[in-house]
Amino acid sequence: MIGETRIIMDQTLQTGGSCLLFQAIASNDCTAVRELLQREVIDPYVRGSLGETILHYAVLHGCKETVKVILDCVQSIIDEPMVSDMYKGETALHIAILKQDLDIVRLLLENGADVSNSRATCTCIVPGNVCLCYFGEYPLSFAACTGNEEITKLLIVKYGAPVTAQDSLGNTVLHTLVLQQNKAMACHMYDLILDLVPLKDSQCAEHLENNDGFTPLKLAANEGNIEMFSYLVKRQKKVYWTIGTISYSIYDLTNIDTWMTQKSVLDIITSSQKPQVRKLVDVTPVKELLSQKWKSFGYKSFLVWMLSYVAYMVIFTTVTLFRPLKPLPPGEGDNITVMKQKDIFESYESTEDFARLAGEIITIFGAIFILVSEIPLIIKLGPKKYIGNASTGGPFSLLMVGYSLLIFLAAILRALGHEGEAIPLSLALIIGWCNSIYFARGFKMLGQFSIMIQKIIFSDLLCWFCLVFIIIIGFSSAFYVMYQILPPEANPFPNDFSMTLYSSIEMMMGLTDLQIPQDTSFPLFYIAYSVYMIFVYLLLLNMLIAMMENTYWRVAQERQELWKIQVCGPQTPTYTMANLKPFSS
Repeated sequence: MIGETRIIMDQTLQTGGSCLLFQAIASNDCTAVRELLQREVIDPYVRGSLGETILHYAVLHGCKETVKVILDCVQSIIDEPMVSDMYKGETALHIAILKQDLDIVRLLLENGADVSNSRATCTCIVPGNVCLCYFGEYPLSFAACTGNEEITKLLIVKYGAPVTAQDSLGNTVLHTLVLQQNKAMACHMYDLILDLVPLKDSQCAEHLENNDGFTPLKLAANEGNIEMFSYLVKRQKKVYWTIGTISYSIYDLTNIDTWMTQKSVLDIITSSQKPQVRKLVDVTPVKELLSQKWKSFGYKSFLVWMLSYVAYMVIFTTVTLFRPLKPLPPGEGDNITVMKQKDIFESYESTEDFARLAGEIITIFGAIFILVSEIPLIIKLGPKKYIGNASTGGPFSLLMVGYSLLIFLAAILRALGHEGEAIPLSLALIIGWCNSIYFARGFKMLGQFSIMIQKIIFSDLLCWFCLVFIIIIGFSSAFYVMYQILPPEANPFPNDFSMTLYSSIEMMMGLTDLQIPQDTSFPLFYIAYSVYMIFVYLLLLNMLIAMMENTYWRVAQERQELWKIQVCGPQTPTYTMANLKPFSS
Protein backbone atom coordinates (compact mmCIF):
# COMPACT_ATOMS: atom_id res chain seq x y z
CA MET A 1 0.00 0.00 0.00
CA ILE A 2 2.77 2.40 0.95
CA GLY A 3 4.80 1.51 -2.15
CA GLU A 4 1.88 2.06 -4.48
CA THR A 5 1.12 5.40 -2.86
CA ARG A 6 4.72 6.57 -3.29
CA ILE A 7 4.71 5.64 -6.99
CA ILE A 8 1.54 7.66 -7.53
CA MET A 9 3.00 10.56 -5.55
CA ASP A 10 6.12 10.67 -7.72
CA GLN A 11 4.01 10.77 -10.88
CA THR A 12 1.69 13.56 -9.75
CA LEU A 13 3.73 15.85 -7.53
CA GLN A 14 4.35 18.37 -10.27
CA THR A 15 0.82 18.43 -11.74
CA GLY A 16 -1.77 17.01 -9.39
CA GLY A 17 -0.25 16.84 -5.95
CA SER A 18 -2.73 19.19 -4.40
CA CYS A 19 -5.68 17.21 -5.74
CA LEU A 20 -4.10 14.00 -4.47
CA LEU A 21 -3.63 15.56 -1.05
CA PHE A 22 -7.34 16.28 -0.76
CA GLN A 23 -8.13 12.76 -1.96
CA ALA A 24 -5.85 11.28 0.68
CA ILE A 25 -7.55 13.35 3.37
CA ALA A 26 -11.00 12.27 2.18
CA SER A 27 -9.95 8.60 2.39
CA ASN A 28 -8.36 9.19 5.82
CA ASP A 29 -4.99 7.94 4.54
CA CYS A 30 -2.75 9.43 7.23
CA THR A 31 0.44 7.95 5.77
CA ALA A 32 -0.18 9.47 2.35
CA VAL A 33 -1.06 12.82 3.88
CA ARG A 34 2.17 12.84 5.89
CA GLU A 35 4.26 11.88 2.87
CA LEU A 36 2.66 14.57 0.70
CA LEU A 37 3.11 17.29 3.32
CA GLN A 38 6.76 16.40 3.83
CA ARG A 39 7.46 17.02 0.14
CA GLU A 40 8.35 20.68 -0.29
CA VAL A 41 6.87 20.74 -3.78
CA ILE A 42 3.27 20.79 -2.49
CA ASP A 43 1.96 23.98 -0.89
CA PRO A 44 0.36 22.99 2.45
CA TYR A 45 -1.77 26.12 2.30
CA VAL A 46 -3.43 25.09 -0.94
CA ARG A 47 -7.17 25.76 -1.00
CA GLY A 48 -10.15 23.97 -2.45
CA SER A 49 -12.98 25.31 -4.57
CA LEU A 50 -14.72 26.87 -1.55
CA GLY A 51 -11.58 28.49 -0.17
CA GLU A 52 -10.98 25.73 2.40
CA THR A 53 -7.57 24.55 3.54
CA ILE A 54 -6.58 20.93 3.99
CA LEU A 55 -7.31 21.28 7.72
CA HIS A 56 -10.87 22.44 7.00
CA TYR A 57 -11.24 19.48 4.66
CA ALA A 58 -9.99 17.00 7.24
CA VAL A 59 -12.24 18.37 9.98
CA LEU A 60 -15.20 18.34 7.61
CA HIS A 61 -14.65 14.63 6.97
CA GLY A 62 -14.22 13.94 10.69
CA CYS A 63 -10.73 12.48 10.28
CA LYS A 64 -9.18 12.96 13.72
CA GLU A 65 -5.96 11.11 12.91
CA THR A 66 -5.54 13.08 9.70
CA VAL A 67 -6.07 16.31 11.62
CA LYS A 68 -3.27 15.27 13.98
CA VAL A 69 -0.95 14.61 11.05
CA ILE A 70 -1.72 17.99 9.46
CA LEU A 71 -1.16 19.84 12.74
CA ASP A 72 2.12 17.99 13.31
CA CYS A 73 3.35 18.97 9.87
CA VAL A 74 1.81 22.44 9.48
CA GLN A 75 1.06 23.84 12.94
CA SER A 76 0.53 27.38 11.67
CA ILE A 77 -2.46 26.36 9.55
CA ILE A 78 -4.68 25.94 12.59
CA ASP A 79 -6.26 29.42 12.48
CA GLU A 80 -6.36 29.83 8.71
CA PRO A 81 -9.87 30.97 7.69
CA MET A 82 -11.83 30.04 4.59
CA VAL A 83 -11.78 32.80 1.98
CA SER A 84 -14.87 32.28 -0.19
CA ASP A 85 -17.74 34.71 0.41
CA MET A 86 -20.08 31.87 1.32
CA TYR A 87 -17.85 30.60 4.15
CA LYS A 88 -15.50 33.51 4.73
CA GLY A 89 -13.76 33.58 8.09
CA GLU A 90 -14.64 30.05 9.21
CA THR A 91 -11.72 28.27 10.82
CA ALA A 92 -11.37 24.57 11.41
CA LEU A 93 -12.60 25.15 14.96
CA HIS A 94 -15.86 26.62 13.67
CA ILE A 95 -16.46 23.57 11.49
CA ALA A 96 -15.62 21.13 14.28
CA ILE A 97 -18.07 22.90 16.59
CA LEU A 98 -20.81 22.84 13.96
CA LYS A 99 -20.23 19.11 13.51
CA GLN A 100 -20.25 18.82 17.33
CA ASP A 101 -17.14 16.66 17.17
CA LEU A 102 -15.83 17.03 20.72
CA ASP A 103 -12.63 15.04 20.09
CA ILE A 104 -11.51 17.23 17.18
CA VAL A 105 -12.52 20.37 19.08
CA ARG A 106 -10.29 19.29 21.97
CA LEU A 107 -7.48 18.48 19.58
CA LEU A 108 -7.67 21.89 17.92
CA LEU A 109 -7.82 23.72 21.23
CA GLU A 110 -4.87 21.77 22.60
CA ASN A 111 -2.89 22.83 19.55
CA GLY A 112 -3.60 26.51 20.15
CA ALA A 113 -6.76 27.27 18.17
CA ASP A 114 -7.77 30.89 18.79
CA VAL A 115 -11.13 31.22 20.58
CA SER A 116 -11.06 34.99 21.03
CA ASN A 117 -10.32 36.43 17.59
CA SER A 118 -11.55 33.84 15.08
CA ARG A 119 -14.62 35.32 13.39
CA ALA A 120 -16.80 33.77 10.70
CA THR A 121 -18.18 36.64 8.61
CA CYS A 122 -19.54 34.46 5.80
CA THR A 123 -22.79 35.32 4.06
CA CYS A 124 -24.46 32.03 4.97
CA ILE A 125 -24.54 32.74 8.72
CA VAL A 126 -24.65 36.54 8.88
CA PRO A 127 -28.12 38.11 8.45
CA GLY A 128 -28.68 39.11 4.84
CA ASN A 129 -30.28 37.99 1.60
CA VAL A 130 -28.55 34.59 1.53
CA CYS A 131 -28.39 33.92 5.27
CA LEU A 132 -29.32 30.32 6.07
CA CYS A 133 -28.96 30.63 9.83
CA TYR A 134 -27.40 33.01 12.33
CA PHE A 135 -24.88 31.52 14.74
CA GLY A 136 -22.85 34.65 15.40
CA GLU A 137 -19.20 34.85 14.42
CA TYR A 138 -17.16 33.50 17.33
CA PRO A 139 -16.60 29.83 18.20
CA LEU A 140 -18.44 30.29 21.50
CA SER A 141 -21.54 31.54 19.68
CA PHE A 142 -21.38 28.51 17.36
CA ALA A 143 -21.19 26.16 20.33
CA ALA A 144 -24.02 27.87 22.19
CA CYS A 145 -26.34 27.97 19.17
CA THR A 146 -25.83 24.27 18.48
CA GLY A 147 -26.79 23.56 22.09
CA ASN A 148 -23.62 21.59 22.89
CA GLU A 149 -22.99 21.96 26.63
CA GLU A 150 -19.66 20.14 26.73
CA ILE A 151 -18.04 22.25 24.02
CA THR A 152 -19.46 25.43 25.56
CA LYS A 153 -18.06 24.54 28.99
CA LEU A 154 -14.72 23.63 27.43
CA LEU A 155 -14.45 26.96 25.60
CA ILE A 156 -15.39 29.11 28.60
CA VAL A 157 -13.93 27.29 31.60
CA LYS A 158 -10.68 25.89 30.23
CA TYR A 159 -9.83 28.21 27.35
CA GLY A 160 -11.42 31.48 28.50
CA ALA A 161 -13.65 32.26 25.53
CA PRO A 162 -15.02 35.78 26.22
CA VAL A 163 -18.80 36.07 26.62
CA THR A 164 -18.57 39.81 25.99
CA ALA A 165 -16.99 39.52 22.52
CA GLN A 166 -19.12 41.35 19.95
CA ASP A 167 -19.40 40.46 16.27
CA SER A 168 -19.77 42.84 13.32
CA LEU A 169 -23.40 43.48 14.30
CA GLY A 170 -22.43 44.19 17.89
CA ASN A 171 -24.06 40.97 19.09
CA THR A 172 -22.58 38.90 21.89
CA VAL A 173 -23.26 35.21 22.38
CA LEU A 174 -26.28 36.20 24.50
CA HIS A 175 -27.75 38.30 21.69
CA THR A 176 -27.19 35.41 19.31
CA LEU A 177 -29.10 33.01 21.56
CA VAL A 178 -32.07 35.37 21.65
CA LEU A 179 -32.34 35.08 17.85
CA GLN A 180 -32.47 31.27 17.77
CA GLN A 181 -35.61 29.41 16.75
CA ASN A 182 -35.28 26.73 19.43
CA LYS A 183 -36.46 28.78 22.41
CA ALA A 184 -36.06 26.06 25.06
CA MET A 185 -32.48 25.32 24.00
CA ALA A 186 -31.64 29.04 23.84
CA CYS A 187 -32.92 29.66 27.37
CA HIS A 188 -31.00 26.66 28.71
CA MET A 189 -27.72 27.69 27.06
CA TYR A 190 -28.22 31.31 28.17
CA ASP A 191 -28.49 30.12 31.76
CA LEU A 192 -25.52 27.78 31.40
CA ILE A 193 -23.20 30.45 29.99
CA LEU A 194 -23.97 32.98 32.72
CA ASP A 195 -23.45 30.32 35.39
CA LEU A 196 -19.99 29.54 33.99
CA VAL A 197 -18.63 33.10 34.20
CA PRO A 198 -18.07 35.40 37.20
CA LEU A 199 -20.99 37.59 38.31
CA LYS A 200 -19.25 40.75 37.12
CA ASP A 201 -18.80 39.36 33.60
CA SER A 202 -22.37 38.06 33.43
CA GLN A 203 -23.81 41.44 34.43
CA CYS A 204 -21.60 43.18 31.88
CA ALA A 205 -22.67 40.77 29.13
CA GLU A 206 -26.37 41.21 29.90
CA HIS A 207 -26.11 45.00 29.66
CA LEU A 208 -24.00 45.20 26.49
CA GLU A 209 -25.82 46.80 23.56
CA ASN A 210 -25.44 45.78 19.93
CA ASN A 211 -25.16 48.18 17.00
CA ASP A 212 -28.91 48.83 17.13
CA GLY A 213 -28.78 49.76 20.80
CA PHE A 214 -30.39 46.53 22.03
CA THR A 215 -29.38 44.52 25.07
CA PRO A 216 -30.41 40.83 24.96
CA LEU A 217 -33.62 41.76 26.81
CA LYS A 218 -34.44 44.59 24.40
CA LEU A 219 -33.58 42.39 21.43
CA ALA A 220 -36.02 39.74 22.66
CA ALA A 221 -38.69 42.43 22.90
CA ASN A 222 -37.87 43.80 19.45
CA GLU A 223 -38.14 40.31 17.92
CA GLY A 224 -41.38 39.56 19.75
CA ASN A 225 -39.74 36.54 21.37
CA ILE A 226 -42.16 36.15 24.27
CA GLU A 227 -40.57 32.96 25.64
CA MET A 228 -37.08 34.45 25.81
CA PHE A 229 -38.34 37.80 27.10
CA SER A 230 -40.30 36.14 29.91
CA TYR A 231 -37.29 34.02 30.78
CA LEU A 232 -34.94 37.02 30.90
CA VAL A 233 -37.17 39.13 33.15
CA LYS A 234 -37.67 36.15 35.47
CA ARG A 235 -33.89 35.81 35.74
CA GLN A 236 -33.71 39.39 36.99
CA LYS A 237 -36.59 39.30 39.46
CA LYS A 238 -36.19 38.86 43.20
CA VAL A 239 -38.91 37.02 45.14
CA TYR A 240 -39.22 38.30 48.71
CA TRP A 241 -42.00 36.05 49.99
CA THR A 242 -44.59 33.58 48.75
CA ILE A 243 -47.89 32.55 50.34
CA GLY A 244 -49.78 29.97 48.33
CA THR A 245 -50.42 31.38 44.88
CA ILE A 246 -49.52 34.93 45.93
CA SER A 247 -45.94 36.15 45.73
CA TYR A 248 -44.17 39.46 46.29
CA SER A 249 -41.50 40.11 43.66
CA ILE A 250 -39.26 42.96 42.57
CA TYR A 251 -38.28 43.35 38.91
CA ASP A 252 -35.40 45.33 37.48
CA LEU A 253 -37.07 47.91 35.23
CA THR A 254 -33.85 49.58 34.08
CA ASN A 255 -34.26 48.43 30.48
CA ILE A 256 -38.06 48.11 30.54
CA ASP A 257 -39.34 51.51 31.67
CA THR A 258 -38.67 54.78 29.87
CA TRP A 259 -37.27 56.34 33.03
CA MET A 260 -33.57 55.72 32.41
CA THR A 261 -33.21 54.90 28.71
CA GLN A 262 -34.50 56.38 25.49
CA LYS A 263 -34.84 52.98 23.79
CA SER A 264 -36.62 51.03 26.50
CA VAL A 265 -38.77 47.94 26.12
CA LEU A 266 -41.87 50.14 26.32
CA ASP A 267 -40.56 52.27 23.44
CA ILE A 268 -39.90 49.14 21.42
CA ILE A 269 -43.37 47.73 22.06
CA THR A 270 -45.21 50.93 21.21
CA SER A 271 -43.21 51.69 18.07
CA SER A 272 -42.98 48.19 16.58
CA GLN A 273 -45.08 47.14 13.58
CA LYS A 274 -44.78 43.41 14.42
CA PRO A 275 -47.99 41.81 15.75
CA GLN A 276 -46.03 39.43 18.00
CA VAL A 277 -44.33 42.35 19.77
CA ARG A 278 -47.69 43.74 20.86
CA LYS A 279 -48.34 40.55 22.80
CA LEU A 280 -45.66 41.61 25.28
CA VAL A 281 -48.16 43.99 26.89
CA ASP A 282 -49.66 40.93 28.61
CA VAL A 283 -46.32 39.72 29.99
CA THR A 284 -45.26 40.41 33.57
CA PRO A 285 -43.91 42.94 34.56
CA VAL A 286 -44.88 45.01 31.49
CA LYS A 287 -48.55 44.36 32.22
CA GLU A 288 -48.34 45.64 35.79
CA LEU A 289 -46.05 48.54 34.85
CA LEU A 290 -48.45 49.86 32.21
CA SER A 291 -51.40 49.47 34.55
CA GLN A 292 -49.67 51.38 37.34
CA LYS A 293 -48.50 54.18 35.05
CA TRP A 294 -51.95 54.58 33.48
CA LYS A 295 -53.78 54.57 36.81
CA SER A 296 -51.35 56.81 38.66
CA PHE A 297 -50.89 59.62 36.16
CA GLY A 298 -51.57 58.52 32.58
CA TYR A 299 -55.36 58.71 32.68
CA LYS A 300 -55.34 62.04 34.51
CA SER A 301 -52.86 63.56 32.08
CA PHE A 302 -54.91 62.26 29.19
CA LEU A 303 -58.11 63.89 30.51
CA VAL A 304 -56.33 67.20 31.07
CA TRP A 305 -54.90 67.13 27.55
CA MET A 306 -58.28 66.18 26.05
CA LEU A 307 -60.21 68.93 27.84
CA SER A 308 -57.50 71.46 27.02
CA TYR A 309 -57.65 70.53 23.35
CA VAL A 310 -61.45 70.77 23.20
CA ALA A 311 -61.32 74.19 24.88
CA TYR A 312 -58.58 75.24 22.45
CA MET A 313 -60.67 74.19 19.45
CA VAL A 314 -63.71 76.04 20.81
CA ILE A 315 -61.61 79.20 21.08
CA PHE A 316 -60.22 78.72 17.57
CA THR A 317 -63.69 78.10 16.14
CA THR A 318 -65.10 81.17 17.88
CA VAL A 319 -62.41 83.55 16.62
CA THR A 320 -62.82 82.10 13.13
CA LEU A 321 -66.59 82.58 13.11
CA PHE A 322 -66.15 86.20 14.16
CA ARG A 323 -63.18 86.99 11.93
CA PRO A 324 -63.00 90.63 10.74
CA LEU A 325 -65.26 91.12 7.73
CA LYS A 326 -67.05 94.16 6.33
CA PRO A 327 -69.79 94.63 3.72
CA LEU A 328 -68.76 95.30 0.15
CA PRO A 329 -69.34 98.88 -1.01
CA PRO A 330 -72.11 99.26 -3.60
CA GLY A 331 -70.92 98.38 -7.08
CA GLU A 332 -68.01 96.14 -5.98
CA GLY A 333 -67.80 92.40 -6.26
CA ASP A 334 -70.40 90.11 -7.79
CA ASN A 335 -73.84 88.93 -6.86
CA ILE A 336 -72.44 86.09 -4.73
CA THR A 337 -69.86 87.82 -2.49
CA VAL A 338 -71.33 90.40 -0.10
CA MET A 339 -68.52 90.60 2.50
CA LYS A 340 -64.78 91.10 2.25
CA GLN A 341 -61.76 90.88 4.54
CA LYS A 342 -60.85 93.93 6.62
CA ASP A 343 -57.28 95.12 6.43
CA ILE A 344 -54.96 94.66 9.39
CA PHE A 345 -55.56 98.14 10.82
CA GLU A 346 -59.35 97.87 10.70
CA SER A 347 -59.33 94.41 12.26
CA TYR A 348 -58.41 95.54 15.78
CA GLU A 349 -60.29 98.64 16.87
CA SER A 350 -63.19 97.73 19.17
CA THR A 351 -63.31 95.84 22.46
CA GLU A 352 -64.71 92.80 20.64
CA ASP A 353 -61.77 92.94 18.25
CA PHE A 354 -59.24 92.82 21.09
CA ALA A 355 -61.14 89.96 22.73
CA ARG A 356 -60.89 88.12 19.42
CA LEU A 357 -57.19 89.03 19.28
CA ALA A 358 -56.66 87.25 22.61
CA GLY A 359 -58.26 84.13 21.16
CA GLU A 360 -56.13 84.41 18.02
CA ILE A 361 -52.96 84.65 20.12
CA ILE A 362 -54.02 81.53 22.02
CA THR A 363 -54.63 79.79 18.70
CA ILE A 364 -51.18 80.68 17.36
CA PHE A 365 -49.39 79.68 20.56
CA GLY A 366 -51.33 76.42 20.56
CA ALA A 367 -50.17 75.71 17.01
CA ILE A 368 -46.57 76.47 18.04
CA PHE A 369 -46.90 74.12 21.02
CA ILE A 370 -48.27 71.32 18.83
CA LEU A 371 -45.50 71.74 16.27
CA VAL A 372 -42.74 71.89 18.89
CA SER A 373 -44.16 68.74 20.51
CA GLU A 374 -44.28 66.75 17.28
CA ILE A 375 -40.96 67.73 15.66
CA PRO A 376 -38.77 65.85 18.21
CA LEU A 377 -40.85 62.71 17.60
CA ILE A 378 -40.41 63.04 13.84
CA ILE A 379 -36.64 63.38 14.28
CA LYS A 380 -36.45 60.49 16.76
CA LEU A 381 -38.67 57.99 14.92
CA GLY A 382 -38.23 59.09 11.32
CA PRO A 383 -41.13 60.02 9.03
CA LYS A 384 -42.12 56.42 8.20
CA LYS A 385 -42.24 55.15 11.77
CA TYR A 386 -43.74 58.43 12.95
CA ILE A 387 -46.77 58.06 10.69
CA GLY A 388 -47.20 54.35 11.46
CA ASN A 389 -46.69 54.63 15.23
CA ALA A 390 -50.05 53.92 16.86
CA SER A 391 -48.79 54.90 20.33
CA THR A 392 -48.14 58.50 19.25
CA GLY A 393 -51.33 58.81 17.23
CA GLY A 394 -50.05 57.65 13.86
CA PRO A 395 -51.55 59.71 11.03
CA PHE A 396 -53.44 61.87 13.54
CA SER A 397 -50.13 63.37 14.63
CA LEU A 398 -49.28 64.14 11.01
CA LEU A 399 -52.63 65.89 10.65
CA MET A 400 -51.82 68.06 13.65
CA VAL A 401 -48.56 69.11 12.03
CA GLY A 402 -50.57 70.10 8.96
CA TYR A 403 -53.02 71.95 11.21
CA SER A 404 -50.22 73.99 12.77
CA LEU A 405 -48.82 74.93 9.38
CA LEU A 406 -52.27 76.04 8.21
CA ILE A 407 -52.64 78.27 11.27
CA PHE A 408 -49.28 79.90 10.52
CA LEU A 409 -50.31 80.41 6.90
CA ALA A 410 -53.59 82.01 7.94
CA ALA A 411 -51.76 84.34 10.35
CA ILE A 412 -49.37 85.42 7.59
CA LEU A 413 -52.25 86.09 5.20
CA ARG A 414 -54.05 88.09 7.91
CA ALA A 415 -50.96 90.20 8.49
CA LEU A 416 -50.64 90.83 4.74
CA GLY A 417 -54.31 91.71 4.44
CA HIS A 418 -54.86 88.95 1.88
CA GLU A 419 -58.42 87.76 1.37
CA GLY A 420 -57.39 84.12 0.92
CA GLU A 421 -57.12 83.41 4.65
CA ALA A 422 -60.53 81.69 4.56
CA ILE A 423 -59.04 78.67 2.78
CA PRO A 424 -56.38 77.69 5.39
CA LEU A 425 -58.81 78.55 8.20
CA SER A 426 -61.47 76.25 6.75
CA LEU A 427 -59.01 73.40 6.30
CA ALA A 428 -57.63 73.94 9.81
CA LEU A 429 -61.15 73.75 11.28
CA ILE A 430 -61.81 70.46 9.50
CA ILE A 431 -58.49 68.93 10.54
CA GLY A 432 -58.64 70.26 14.08
CA TRP A 433 -62.09 68.90 14.85
CA CYS A 434 -61.54 65.60 13.03
CA ASN A 435 -58.42 65.11 15.11
CA SER A 436 -60.67 64.93 18.17
CA ILE A 437 -61.16 61.28 17.17
CA TYR A 438 -57.62 60.82 18.47
CA PHE A 439 -58.90 61.22 22.03
CA ALA A 440 -61.24 58.27 21.66
CA ARG A 441 -58.16 56.14 22.38
CA GLY A 442 -58.50 56.89 26.08
CA PHE A 443 -61.80 55.03 26.32
CA LYS A 444 -61.98 51.29 25.85
CA MET A 445 -65.27 51.28 23.92
CA LEU A 446 -64.27 54.07 21.54
CA GLY A 447 -60.55 53.40 21.18
CA GLN A 448 -60.98 50.43 18.84
CA PHE A 449 -63.11 52.52 16.46
CA SER A 450 -60.39 55.16 16.38
CA ILE A 451 -57.93 52.49 15.28
CA MET A 452 -60.30 51.14 12.63
CA ILE A 453 -60.91 54.59 11.16
CA GLN A 454 -57.17 55.22 11.09
CA LYS A 455 -56.40 51.90 9.39
CA ILE A 456 -59.19 52.20 6.81
CA ILE A 457 -58.45 55.80 5.83
CA PHE A 458 -54.69 55.53 5.62
CA SER A 459 -54.45 52.05 4.09
CA ASP A 460 -57.55 50.99 2.14
CA LEU A 461 -58.87 54.40 1.10
CA LEU A 462 -55.46 55.78 0.23
CA CYS A 463 -54.62 52.89 -2.12
CA TRP A 464 -58.12 52.88 -3.58
CA PHE A 465 -58.06 56.62 -4.29
CA CYS A 466 -54.77 56.29 -6.15
CA LEU A 467 -56.31 53.68 -8.45
CA VAL A 468 -59.61 55.50 -8.92
CA PHE A 469 -57.90 58.84 -9.60
CA ILE A 470 -56.06 57.38 -12.60
CA ILE A 471 -59.22 55.81 -13.99
CA ILE A 472 -61.33 58.95 -13.52
CA ILE A 473 -58.73 61.08 -15.28
CA GLY A 474 -58.81 58.71 -18.24
CA PHE A 475 -62.58 58.53 -18.57
CA SER A 476 -63.03 62.27 -17.91
CA SER A 477 -60.61 63.04 -20.72
CA ALA A 478 -62.52 60.68 -23.01
CA PHE A 479 -65.87 62.27 -22.15
CA TYR A 480 -64.46 65.76 -22.68
CA VAL A 481 -63.04 64.83 -26.10
CA MET A 482 -66.35 63.29 -27.18
CA TYR A 483 -68.32 66.36 -26.09
CA GLN A 484 -66.03 68.63 -28.10
CA ILE A 485 -67.66 67.48 -31.37
CA LEU A 486 -71.10 68.58 -30.20
CA PRO A 487 -72.54 72.05 -30.84
CA PRO A 488 -72.31 74.48 -27.92
CA GLU A 489 -76.03 74.23 -27.10
CA ALA A 490 -75.76 70.43 -26.75
CA ASN A 491 -72.43 70.43 -24.86
CA PRO A 492 -72.93 70.52 -21.07
CA PHE A 493 -69.20 71.19 -20.52
CA PRO A 494 -68.10 73.72 -23.13
CA ASN A 495 -64.34 74.25 -22.75
CA ASP A 496 -64.45 73.21 -19.08
CA PHE A 497 -62.51 70.04 -18.27
CA SER A 498 -62.90 70.61 -14.52
CA MET A 499 -66.68 70.28 -14.78
CA THR A 500 -66.26 67.05 -16.73
CA LEU A 501 -63.96 65.74 -14.00
CA TYR A 502 -66.40 66.78 -11.29
CA SER A 503 -69.30 65.09 -13.10
CA SER A 504 -67.27 61.88 -13.40
CA ILE A 505 -66.79 61.87 -9.63
CA GLU A 506 -70.52 62.44 -9.14
CA MET A 507 -71.29 59.54 -11.48
CA MET A 508 -68.91 57.31 -9.55
CA MET A 509 -70.87 58.04 -6.37
CA GLY A 510 -74.20 57.56 -8.15
CA LEU A 511 -75.22 61.19 -7.62
CA THR A 512 -75.83 62.08 -11.27
CA ASP A 513 -76.00 60.66 -14.79
CA LEU A 514 -74.01 61.51 -17.88
CA GLN A 515 -75.87 64.00 -20.04
CA ILE A 516 -75.97 62.28 -23.45
CA PRO A 517 -77.75 64.08 -26.30
CA GLN A 518 -80.75 62.05 -27.42
CA ASP A 519 -80.21 62.62 -31.13
CA THR A 520 -76.52 61.78 -31.28
CA SER A 521 -75.43 59.24 -33.83
CA PHE A 522 -72.12 58.63 -32.08
CA PRO A 523 -72.50 55.25 -30.20
CA LEU A 524 -69.20 55.69 -28.32
CA PHE A 525 -71.05 57.90 -25.82
CA TYR A 526 -73.14 54.93 -24.68
CA ILE A 527 -70.24 52.48 -24.76
CA ALA A 528 -67.92 54.69 -22.70
CA TYR A 529 -70.66 55.51 -20.21
CA SER A 530 -71.60 51.83 -19.77
CA VAL A 531 -68.00 50.73 -19.31
CA TYR A 532 -67.36 53.55 -16.82
CA MET A 533 -70.40 52.71 -14.68
CA ILE A 534 -69.66 48.98 -14.66
CA PHE A 535 -65.95 49.36 -13.96
CA VAL A 536 -65.97 52.24 -11.49
CA TYR A 537 -69.40 52.36 -9.93
CA LEU A 538 -70.01 48.62 -9.76
CA LEU A 539 -66.56 47.03 -9.52
CA LEU A 540 -64.32 49.52 -7.72
CA LEU A 541 -66.86 50.69 -5.16
CA ASN A 542 -67.68 47.12 -4.18
CA MET A 543 -63.98 46.33 -4.06
CA LEU A 544 -63.54 49.21 -1.60
CA ILE A 545 -66.36 47.85 0.56
CA ALA A 546 -64.72 44.41 0.57
CA MET A 547 -61.34 45.91 1.49
CA MET A 548 -62.83 47.88 4.37
CA GLU A 549 -64.70 44.83 5.63
CA ASN A 550 -61.50 42.79 5.58
CA THR A 551 -59.64 45.54 7.46
CA TYR A 552 -62.46 45.78 10.00
CA TRP A 553 -62.32 42.08 10.86
CA ARG A 554 -58.53 42.06 10.89
CA VAL A 555 -58.38 45.00 13.29
CA ALA A 556 -61.23 43.56 15.35
CA GLN A 557 -59.05 40.52 16.13
CA GLU A 558 -56.29 42.79 17.49
CA ARG A 559 -58.32 45.65 18.93
CA GLN A 560 -57.56 44.79 22.56
CA GLU A 561 -53.80 44.70 21.98
CA LEU A 562 -53.86 47.82 19.81
CA TRP A 563 -55.87 49.72 22.40
CA LYS A 564 -53.44 48.73 25.15
CA ILE A 565 -50.54 49.89 23.01
CA GLN A 566 -52.20 53.27 22.45
CA VAL A 567 -53.13 54.13 25.99
CA CYS A 568 -50.91 51.79 28.04
CA GLY A 569 -54.20 50.86 29.64
CA PRO A 570 -54.94 48.72 32.68
CA GLN A 571 -54.70 44.99 32.24
CA THR A 572 -56.42 42.01 33.77
CA PRO A 573 -55.81 41.83 37.56
CA THR A 574 -52.98 39.55 38.58
CA TYR A 575 -52.24 37.66 41.75
CA THR A 576 -48.54 38.51 41.53
CA MET A 577 -47.82 41.70 43.41
CA ALA A 578 -44.82 43.48 41.92
CA ASN A 579 -42.92 46.40 43.36
CA LEU A 580 -42.36 48.35 40.15
CA LYS A 581 -39.57 50.64 41.34
CA PRO A 582 -36.19 50.04 39.69
CA PHE A 583 -33.49 48.58 41.91
CA SER A 584 -29.76 48.54 41.51
CA SER A 585 -28.30 45.11 40.93
